[in-house]
Amino acid sequence: MALSLQSLTDALANDPGLQALPAQQLADGLKAAEELNRILLMMITQTGVNNDGLITPEDMQAISDEIWKPANAQPWREFWLAHGNDSGTVETGYHLLQNDGGQLEFRGRNFADTIADSIYHFGFQVQDGNYFNEDGNTNAALSDVAGWLNYFLNGRSVVFGTEGAESLGTSDYDAYFAAARSETFYAGGGDDQVWSGLGADKVYGGAGNDRVGAGEGSDRVWGEGGHDTLYGEAGNDLLLGAGGNDVLGGGTELDTLKGGTGDDTLYGDDGDDELWGEDGLDILHGGAGRDRLDGGTGTDKLYGGDSADRLFGGAGNDTLSGGEGTDLLIGGGGADLIQLWETTQAADTVVLRAGESGLTRTTIDRIEGFASGTDKIDLSALGVASLEDLDYRRDGLASCFYDGEFLRIDSDGDARTDMIVAFSWVGELTAADFLFA
Repeated sequence: MALSLQSLTDALANDPGLQALPAQQLADGLKAAEELNRILLMMITQTGVNNDGLITPEDMQAISDEIWKPANAQPWREFWLAHGNDSGTVETGYHLLQNDGGQLEFRGRNFADTIADSIYHFGFQVQDGNYFNEDGNTNAALSDVAGWLNYFLNGRSVVFGTEGAESLGTSDYDAYFAAARSETFYAGGGDDQVWSGLGADKVYGGAGNDRVGAGEGSDRVWGEGGHDTLYGEAGNDLLLGAGGNDVLGGGTELDTLKGGTGDDTLYGDDGDDELWGEDGLDILHGGAGRDRLDGGTGTDKLYGGDSADRLFGGAGNDTLSGGEGTDLLIGGGGADLIQLWETTQAADTVVLRAGESGLTRTTIDRIEGFASGTDKIDLSALGVASLEDLDYRRDGLASCFYDGEFLRIDSDGDARTDMIVAFSWVGELTAADFLFA
């Protein structure tokens, strides 16, 4: 599909303020805009910067560099003629339209005077991320122009930040322009704040300690570098903290939160969420809904919250607390603390698997608050077939026995202890408290 910037000149032609100009002035100004479009598309094609369907600030720099090459002397001269000037009392080229009464607004700025004019500075040289102006002063930032050009060239709403700290968000569009339902934000460096709006948005935090509110819609947010705070808000969101000690909040509906590296804190909030701590010393709060919590590596703390949750400690000495609801808890590797305290007396299940609890006080798992007759210990993965009184079976079958504090398990039927689990504040255990193989 051939590239086009017709939507840009169409907006100029339909601007009610510009339509009040003398007919010849409007026609000549539009002719200059069409010529600038032609040259800009030529530079985009020569550089190949839009082959991926995205124009970046670096691409705008490449376009400026391209037109200044000796091989492009003819397009360079044509650019200056079409761009024109407004020095003195005579306006030429695109300046026949700029600052001549345009009324349309795009992202909160005058379309003809700022948006189109800045795009049409693509042939000016660049310093410190900004185009030069005719008088030698700076014009628009490449980060702004790249975002605006994507809308008219690719039909995408893209917002670029800079290397400094800034606040980025959804801006108002004039009724003439179709407000994009989905936007992409590249915050760049610095400690940024990003507030997206409606639609399925994408936010890339970049370097720095960023704060993101994803708004409505099913959004995807990458914190990237720094200690970031990411809120999904409404919609089925995907939040990825990546590096740093991040705080992630899912908001409403069905969210997926991944902490990445660093010591992260994840809040599922409402809805049936998935929380993945991944690397680091993480704290996971499921909140309301039927949640899945996975601590990953490191010494993690998992709190299921309301409803029937599934908690997986992963590697490390973890703390698992199911909260209210009928929960499934699997400690994983390491010496884990599994807490079954709750007020509703829901039936929780603790799954024990081979190699996930040790033989000494510093390596074994501990279970607190087990309610005999309500909660269950699942030994099916160990092949255990029965609960004995004070010793193992000696017929080659896997078995276990409870001595009032420790559950001792022989998982291979050799009448030797393979793993031990300690119980606190628990009375007697009966065979009915177990799920056997």
